[in-house]
Amino acid sequence: MQSTSQGGSEPILFTRGVPAVEALPNQLISTCLQAVLEGPDGRSILQYGHNGGYLPLRRLLSEQYAVSADQLLVGNGSLHLQDLLSALLIKPGDVVLVEQPSYDRAIKTFRRRGAKVIGIPLEHDGVNLQALEKALAQQTPAFMYIVPDFQNPAGVTTSAAKRQALVDLAARHNFWLVEDIPYRTLRYKGESIPLLRDLDDRHTITVSSFSKLISPALRVGYLVAPVELVKKLTALAEDTTLAPVLPTQAAVVEFHKRGYFASNLESLKQLYAPRLQAIVQALKTYLPNVAFAEPEGGFFVSITLPEQNDYSDLLARAKQAGLILTDGRGFFADPLDGSKNHEHLGENFVRLPFCALTPEQIEEGVRRLAAVVA
Repeated sequence: MQSTSQGGSEPILFTRGVPAVEALPNQLISTCLQAVLEGPDGRSILQYGHNGGYLPLRRLLSEQYAVSADQLLVGNGSLHLQDLLSALLIKPGDVVLVEQPSYDRAIKTFRRRGAKVIGIPLEHDGVNLQALEKALAQQTPAFMYIVPDFQNPAGVTTSAAKRQALVDLAARHNFWLVEDIPYRTLRYKGESIPLLRDLDDRHTITVSSFSKLISPALRVGYLVAPVELVKKLTALAEDTTLAPVLPTQAAVVEFHKRGYFASNLESLKQLYAPRLQAIVQALKTYLPNVAFAEPEGGFFVSITLPEQNDYSDLLARAKQAGLILTDGRGFFADPLDGSKNHEHLGENFVRLPFCALTPEQIEEGVRRLAAVVA
């Protein structure tokens, strides 16, 4: 990295939500890849394969989710599966509902497939249900996209009561809930809340991946849904990518078989928990008047800065201070009220991914941010 004008200090990147480099288990993955390539399936996993994904991986996941293997589709990361799902479910002009704010790449994906993406305001325990009911009274969406555990970007976890309300509304209005759960098992304290699909699997599509739990570069994601929907998505996957990446999918199975997954997950929690603690403490110390949702896990904490200030040049000023931020506007979909003057929506929103930074970098980064917005 290039040094900045701030006394030669290195820039601190509060940008992408990536795993810490030291958390990537390269030796374990190497062992698993070698084992599967030299094993009985070594040649078959180098051939074109079934487009539903590597069958042993689908079986492993089917046991975890208590579903049949034909309810599983394995793809090249969860965003790939979200794109396939969007291609299947969205007709031009359809509405897709998301939390406001929401995952920026998901918003882009849904828009690219022709959807009008409308954001439902997010509170510290999940979406505002009154706003959601107002949106549903206007139009039934193709689906609603939710990150219920340690949400990207806000860090919010949807409460048990709101999860029940969401599945009740989906059943009443007959639309899909797409729950994206890549961070769910990265819980550093507290108790897990049931999945949406645990409450109603008839209206829920569950998407996740191993990007945060093993390695992003493996590109192994998966989707759990009713059989008929998975059949259609599998056919679309064949037309789109021709064949899955079987070697990495087989390596994920081997990673589980050898007990690496459980031990690696524990190592991740031990590494990331102090980093979450560091960013919470830093925000309370340097930005004591800025409220935020305090997560119990995941990759993100986010803040909303006071609206009375001008943040149009926030990214540039932060860069001058040796702090690289993501443009907060990308996390915001169209507002529910249909306002045309929303180009400044999200300017005062700052996502702070903490897992790839040391506690010392986190504290210094928040200190710099506080100085910029003072």
